[in-house]
Amino acid sequence: MHGKKILLLITVAVFVLSTLLALPGCGDSGEPATKEPIKIGVVLSASGPNEPLGQPERKAIELFVDRLNEEGGIDGREIEVIIKDDESDANKALEATVELIEQDEVVALIGSSGTGPTLSMKQEATTQEIPQVCMAAGLEIMDGDITWIFRTPPSSAEAGENALMYIKDVLGVKRIALLYDTNAFGTDGKNVIEALAPDYDLEVVVSEGYQTDESEEGMDTHLTNIQTADPEIVLVWGTNPGPAKIAKKMQDKGMDIPYMGSHGIANQTFIELGGDAANGVLFPAGKMLIWEKALEPGSDQYDFMEDFSTAYSEEYGENVNTFAGHGWDAILIITEALKRAGADATPADLRDAIEETSGLVGTAGIFSYTSSNHSGLSPDDLVMVEIVDGAWEIAPGQE
Repeated sequence: MHGKKILLLITVAVFVLSTLLALPGCGDSGEPATKEPIKIGVVLSASGPNEPLGQPERKAIELFVDRLNEEGGIDGREIEVIIKDDESDANKALEATVELIEQDEVVALIGSSGTGPTLSMKQEATTQEIPQVCMAAGLEIMDGDITWIFRTPPSSAEAGENALMYIKDVLGVKRIALLYDTNAFGTDGKNVIEALAPDYDLEVVVSEGYQTDESEEGMDTHLTNIQTADPEIVLVWGTNPGPAKIAKKMQDKGMDIPYMGSHGIANQTFIELGGDAANGVLFPAGKMLIWEKALEPGSDQYDFMEDFSTAYSEEYGENVNTFAGHGWDAILIITEALKRAGADATPADLRDAIEETSGLVGTAGIFSYTSSNHSGLSPDDLVMVEIVDGAWEIAPGQE
């Protein structure tokens, strides 16, 4: 009998203990149980032609999330970013997007680095009704249904307008030779420049398209064709490496007319690839690239950029660039919306919260979205930059 009582007591004790362990917040360590993370999917170009864009974007996103999680995440839940490389390919961007939505069950998407892959993502995000914050600038991204997509960088329209204003008001020339990448980003810029140039009393006297992977010999042929049109400035719309090859070939051919690029060359890679030929090149970009010179000390934007720049350089041993800024802005916009909507927000709730973003200081400028405007920036958020002795400076005429 005595033995049966002991066995009964042991059984009861085991039952009670197992019941307590099963209760929320209880465990072997006595610490609260870990809450499920909030999953955000990221598709970017960590390889392929758009690698100079995707790599700094990835670094910035990972750094932002590490800092946010160290501070406790959102409502006690950590942010988990699941990053996939689309290899600068639109089809692979689509495949990655499907996986993130259907397998990983992310609440939001970031991406991609280029216009083509971003459009592939947009199609799936819209169908599946998942908010997407993109880091590409092509105007066509905002064609059609924009319900689920938002943009961080300035668009080709804003950059193109800034470039044409500078050509007219500061450089005082009229005859433009346009060289553009035949990919989605470059073609978008071509369309903008050709459409807006007459408004500024400027003429595109020749327009040549080049392939993203065009050889230096091919660029030489394009420039020879351009010289016959006797332009006063060469305007190049593309991302590296093409624009750097063009700068080097212009130097080799002794072309001493101004070279203006697009906001697609706003990173250190252009300077590294172009070498001495990069000096003197002009391009429109967000103020973050030269924030210490372009922003007022003590302003919200200045303090924001100082924090971002310091954190990024300390973590990676390199200076910030525009594309790192796009990544930082994208994850900032989503997480700030999550703070307002709550950690348990549905994708639809989160989309609504993103659309309500107003006066949010970011690296590219001050973001304010509306139901009809998911770009969020204005031409005033841009500044003309000149490369001088391998460094970025405010271009003449804007001091």
